[in-house]
Formats: sequence, C-alpha cells, structure tokens
Amino acid sequence: MIVTLNDTTAAEINAALIENHRETGGTALVHTLITICDASRYETVLADAIDAAREHPARVLMVVHTKASKSTLDAEIQTSETTPGDVIVLRVSGEIAKHSESVVLPLLLTDSPVIAWWPYDAPKDLAADPIGRLATRRISDSNTAEDAREALRVRAAHLSPGDSDLCWARITSWRALAAAAMDQHPSLVHSVRVEADPSNGPTSLLTAWLALKLDVPVERIDATGPGGIISLALTTAAGDIEIRRTNGRSAVYRIPGEPARGVALDRRSIAEVMAEELRRLDPDPVQAQVMEALRKGVGQAPTVSGKSDAPKKGRKTAAAGTAKSGGTAETGGTAESGGSAKTNSPAEADGKPAK
Repeated sequence: MIVTLNDTTAAEINAALIENHRETGGTALVHTLITICDASRYETVLADAIDAAREHPARVLMVVHTKASKSTLDAEIQTSETTPGDVIVLRVSGEIAKHSESVVLPLLLTDSPVIAWWPYDAPKDLAADPIGRLATRRISDSNTAEDAREALRVRAAHLSPGDSDLCWARITSWRALAAAAMDQHPSLVHSVRVEADPSNGPTSLLTAWLALKLDVPVERIDATGPGGIISLALTTAAGDIEIRRTNGRSAVYRIPGEPARGVALDRRSIAEVMAEELRRLDPDPVQAQVMEALRKGVGQAPTVSGKSDAPKKGRKTAAAGTAKSGGTAETGGTAESGGSAKTNSPAEADGKPAK
C-alpha cells in the first residue's frame, strides 16, 4: 500500500501514517533509520535500506533531495507484507531541503534508537550535521567517495562517539581470516604486506588495524587483480601466512608447512554490511581505536607500486617496539597458544575473535 502526499507537512504525514496503521495493523519496530541521498540514487538506496531493515524491522525515513528550487515537501508512505516496517519517502527541495531535520524530527519513533545513514556524500562532521544531531548512531560510506582514502582520513579526523563507516564492516571477513590463521599457526609476526587496488578505502582501515594490534611494520602495495583487497601476508620466521583473493567469492589460504586450500571470501553487499552495523547500536570501541590510529597515520606508510621489497621470510625486522622481552611483541594482545610459541595475534589484541 502506498499513500502519496504532495506539498504536505510533517503533521499531515503523521496523521496519514496513523490512519495507515489502523487499516493495515501496526508492526513492532526497533529503531528509526534515516537515510539521506539525492534523487538520482533514490531507487538503489531505497532497496538497500529495505534489505538492511529486514533483519531489524525499522521505520525507514528516506530524505531525498531534489533539484527543484521551489520549497516543497512531497511524501510517500509505503507499507506491505514485503516491507519490514514503515517506509516514508520525503522528497525535499528549496528551503525545506536546507532544514530537513525539522521534517524528520516529528516522524521519529519515540523512545527508540535513531540511526542516520549517508550512503553517498556524507558531511565532514556527522555529529555536527543537523540530522546527525538527531541520531545516536551515524553511518557513512567513504568507499563511495571519489577519493575513498581521503574520505576515510576526513572521517577519522572528525570522529565522534557513535560514528562509524561501512569500510570497517567491509574488512570483517579479512580480519576474521587473519585471526583464524594466527590461531591455527601461532607465530610471532615480524611484518605484514597488503596488496590492494590503489583507490580502495577499506584497505586503509585494515593496515591501521594490523599495525595497531600487531605492532609491526605494515606495507601497502598497489596491485591489479580482482579488485579491492587482493592479498594479506603475515611474515613469520617459518614463512608467510597468506590469504590471496582469486575472485569475488573465494581466496587461497596458505600457511607454512601445509598445502594451500580454498576459503570462502564473498564480496559483501551494501545490505549485508549495513545489517552488520545495525546489530550494534552502541559505539564500537575497536573501530574507534582503529580510526584514531588512521588519523595518526598508523599503518599508512607510503604505498609501494608493483612488487614488494618486504623482508624475506623468517627475517626479523628492526622496528621500535616490535619485539621486547625474549622476542615477543609487546602489544595489548600478546598471548600464548597452548603454552607454546608466543604470538602477537590480532584477535587477542581486540580482546575477542574478529567477526
């Protein structure tokens, strides 16, 4: 069912929504998801927002900026069996577009978390944005920016509690594989190499996370291949632990002394990474630590083009703080596995296995 309201007000939208609930029956909703985009991206963003809300039924408020100069508010209320909650599309233009928070505020669910999501063109300071001030969680996607790496640096420089970026959820699978590799082959890591597309934003967070948690040199290598992050190699005395993507769905996993094997490494959709973000409505302390590390340039050494000149396998690198007290790295995550070899496992450094 779609209710269309042209040249309307927030009060009229609220009244129509109440009437719609009387006819169709209300649904238990857990939060309000505000999504901000322009008219050219409306259909794609709407589909992603609805898919993300399927796991967490929500009132979805789509704030769609149009190019019209006249100050206008048009609205659509969409409810159906295939819609996970309320979907309210607010098309704003002119002066109303400059103050769209005044339209959004009366439509928020009471006593429920509010999440604001900018799939494209996020403001520099999410928490200072008028709509951002209404939200307890604010989500951007730096990977859609023209310069994703610079967009992430801007996000890190203006980070406030409750801010997050979808680039973090995009490296969850890589973090999980790296942590699993260290669990299966506990060794002291001396250095790390990451090969990635030169423009890839999530790689900046991956290298910052690895440098922060392992306290070793991390080298980023520009490379061509299946796109995005292509490979991750952890150099140990016994050889490299390597995860190398072969296509958009899988990778080859190698550890010293064992045959290579395939592992699943799907590229995740926007709906999937958004669903992960929505599972956590409180600030993520690990993401905040990594963003702060990125702001300080941790793991952001100048990129190397082409072939890596990283230390050879088994060679220990001389870096301040890399190894102390018997050769084990002094990081928050130094741990022993089964009482044998000491490691600097990133999973232990996070305090729990990476998801």
